[in-house]
Amino acid sequence: MSAEDLSDILQQADPDRRLAALFASPEARARLFALYAFNHEIARIADATSESLIGEMKLTWWRDAITDLYAGTPKIRRHIVTEALAPLTDHLPQAELLDLIDARFDDVSAAPHADLDALMDYVDRTSVRLIRLALILTEGELPAQQIIDAGRAWGLTGLMRAFAWRARIGRAPVAGDYLTELGGTPAMFAQGLGSDRAKAAIQPVRAIAEDAARGFKAAGALPVEAVPAAGYAVLTPGYLKSLPKNPFEVPPERALLARQARLSWLSLTGR
Repeated sequence: MSAEDLSDILQQADPDRRLAALFASPEARARLFALYAFNHEIARIADATSESLIGEMKLTWWRDAITDLYAGTPKIRRHIVTEALAPLTDHLPQAELLDLIDARFDDVSAAPHADLDALMDYVDRTSVRLIRLALILTEGELPAQQIIDAGRAWGLTGLMRAFAWRARIGRAPVAGDYLTELGGTPAMFAQGLGSDRAKAAIQPVRAIAEDAARGFKAAGALPVEAVPAAGYAVLTPGYLKSLPKNPFEVPPERALLARQARLSWLSLTGR
């Protein structure tokens, strides 16, 4: 399986990270495609099955597959993504990949986010971690706070854009304790009910995302090596603006040309 094949997968599954990765050298780009394809595989499990036990079994398979790659005598399971990840074991820490998987177990078990801290922890273990790992692969460096801001802005915005689906699996991106105060429940959201409560519950999350996006921008220009790994975060403000007033509505897609132009400008200026 070539980098071009993974690129085709990501063009549908994770187009903005793919677009940013195109600004990397061919070697770094292939590494990023492998990492992002792996992230896609574990992230989509909750969407691909309605049975939590089956989802947990699939995540366990991935956990074992990653463990096999790092064994004293490595074993590469037959899968396009494990084969692409195999050359990266000298670059990516095993513990980081395993925790990226572990963070997804709550998705398949439909465990609501208890509070804002729990939601931030989920985003830090997924979106923020992915930027950190991508920077390793591009040999780029960013201040720790800028990485956190980029990951939280992107991750929270993505969760809000996927609100309707996240609500259906019992993982609406809201603080469970605040939702209770508003008189709502995850079960209500799973049925697509309570749009006013959903709008109110999502406001603190949106405020954090907007603040993180401002912090990422205020940190200054991105070094050229960091653009492929974190540059897609500059698209966050546009996605935030396009969020519908009713969280249950599916937001419109932003034009591909506009996203390409924004990332091209970033690659030239760092801003």
